[in-house]
Amino acid sequence: MGRWKIFCEESGDKGIPWKAGSSHHYIITAILVKEEDEQQLIDVLNTYKYKILRMRAPLEWKKLGTRQKYNDKLLSRFLRKVRTDGPEFYVSNVVCNKHETNGPGLVDRNTFMNYLYGLIFKRISWFLKYSNSSAELIIDRNTDPIAQESLRKYLSDVAHYQTGSFPRYSKPHWINPEENSVLGLADFLSGTSLRSLRNYHESVDQNCKACNVDFGIYTCTTSNFNYKRTYKQVVDWNYGKIGNWNWSGLLYHPYDNKDNYKHLFIPQ
Repeated sequence: MGRWKIFCEESGDKGIPWKAGSSHHYIITAILVKEEDEQQLIDVLNTYKYKILRMRAPLEWKKLGTRQKYNDKLLSRFLRKVRTDGPEFYVSNVVCNKHETNGPGLVDRNTFMNYLYGLIFKRISWFLKYSNSSAELIIDRNTDPIAQESLRKYLSDVAHYQTGSFPRYSKPHWINPEENSVLGLADFLSGTSLRSLRNYHESVDQNCKACNVDFGIYTCTTSNFNYKRTYKQVVDWNYGKIGNWNWSGLLYHPYDNKDNYKHLFIPQ
């Protein structure tokens, strides 16, 4: 039986249907790290956020300088060092395309957020049951108490409905990203993903979007995707093995449209 910690953070606004001025996507990131490895990961994050990003403030996407946010090489270098020098951990992203999301049941902001969190925790619930593990759940304190209670109950129900047993993760602990660097990393990955997908949506050439060549958008010399290095690392972090469990954490909503973006979400 293992003990894990799960850190969750979002990026983008919850307004649907999409309107001008709203973010094109809404991203949720969950990071799973073994309890015994948490401090090592924190130490690595704190080391490289200063050495590479030159950040003295706690790790958080909004605290990164504007020029740094546009620097694909810098961002990817930071993520690469965290991956190579830090302990093993796992990522699950929900990417919600708000241009493709509809349905009266998702107009309410809390319902919308709960539903997307539920997509992640359906998989996490099965993983924890399969591995006979438990987890402490930490979520960013960026919602009001009513929304927090709604999400807590929803995640409890998800575990019951999926596995037929009580949740193997704790009730959420609500903290700010600056209180824990792993939560700060979840915020960083959400922010990086939102920035990358905005660039893809608004700026990438239609021929690149229609290309069926594996990794073409990341490797082709004519690709004008500005986050080739950074976003590829985020995508790859969503796939791997935890013991005998094949981890596949990247979830796209609406699911039926995921294959339209397989050139973007394909793992290494």
